[in-house]
Amino acid sequence: MKHLQKTSPFRLMMIVIFILSVLTEVKSQVNYNNTVVTGTFASAIGSETKATGNYSFAAGAGSEATATFTTAMGFYAFANYSKAIAIGSAVKSNVYKSIVMGSGSFDHGMYLENNVMESLMVGFNSKFPTLLVVQPNEQDLNYTKTGSIGIGNITSPLAKFHLKADEGEAATFFIQPNDWSSGDFAHLFLGNFYNGITADTNQGLRFLSQKNYLFETGNMGLGVDEPKAKLHVDGDILFENATNGMILKSEDGQCWKVTANNDGTLLSTSVDCNSLSGVHPNDEPSHAPLYFYPNPTSGYLVIDNRENIKGLIAEYRSVAGTLLMTMNLQEGENRADVSFLSDGLVIVTVYNQEGKVVKTEKILVAK
Repeated sequence: MKHLQKTSPFRLMMIVIFILSVLTEVKSQVNYNNTVVTGTFASAIGSETKATGNYSFAAGAGSEATATFTTAMGFYAFANYSKAIAIGSAVKSNVYKSIVMGSGSFDHGMYLENNVMESLMVGFNSKFPTLLVVQPNEQDLNYTKTGSIGIGNITSPLAKFHLKADEGEAATFFIQPNDWSSGDFAHLFLGNFYNGITADTNQGLRFLSQKNYLFETGNMGLGVDEPKAKLHVDGDILFENATNGMILKSEDGQCWKVTANNDGTLLSTSVDCNSLSGVHPNDEPSHAPLYFYPNPTSGYLVIDNRENIKGLIAEYRSVAGTLLMTMNLQEGENRADVSFLSDGLVIVTVYNQEGKVVKTEKILVAK
């Protein structure tokens, strides 16, 4: 009151005029045409809209919010259950906490309808969704569980990510590099950065694995469409190293390695079946206490030689085998600048003084 007493009549009049002008401007931006508001604390704007649920809101043309805490916005959008939201054209949210966004076809009476409780549905010019995000199957007390995603006409995803094609359409998942023709890679990692598939415009597909490649059922064909054996090859098989060969097991359980000498004569040597590992002894890591970080990296890589092993050399190669750089490792931390390397996997191999591999690490460069 003291403040009002000190305010001049002219100033008070100007304040009132300002408030009235703002209210008039707001009023002029709202077009009411046959709107219906029957819900408590409900609002409706636009044309032929209805807000009949308590705390509901309807906007646009022909849209209706008919239940408590519902929102309907757009052209004939309907939110028909508590806390449902419908946004778009010819769309309906029909169950608890369902959200729909997009469009059906009003002219043909085809509505995009969300009938999945506590989910988000997105689609355009279709009565079926393109995207569906659903709640987790079970939730903990801290609300840390997350839901699943369906792509295509899916109302109950069977996996964290479930993709379903339309009738007559191939189910495709395309990972596209920025510039494939210039040599950019495409990666699909499984589990971690050491298992997956890499696509290279020059080399083709490379399969990455920390351990084994296991084909549990069926036959494998190379150059054939219908393999007739566990491994069916239409073409030659080349063993690069003279010490490598083909292992055959005789009826008595003995294993034989078949190789060729310089005049092409085949030689068979008895080998221990239980000792076969598929790894050449000189290539088997000895698991030296070396630590690589950060991984992935964008600018540098540290190789931590904590045990201060002498005479170690690190080679950096691309997944195609191209030598990128080498460095002698000193005691403690060895920092290498990798910012000049292209994005993708880099294979770092550390050798000791005898040239034996002591550790191999796959590093992801991602800038």
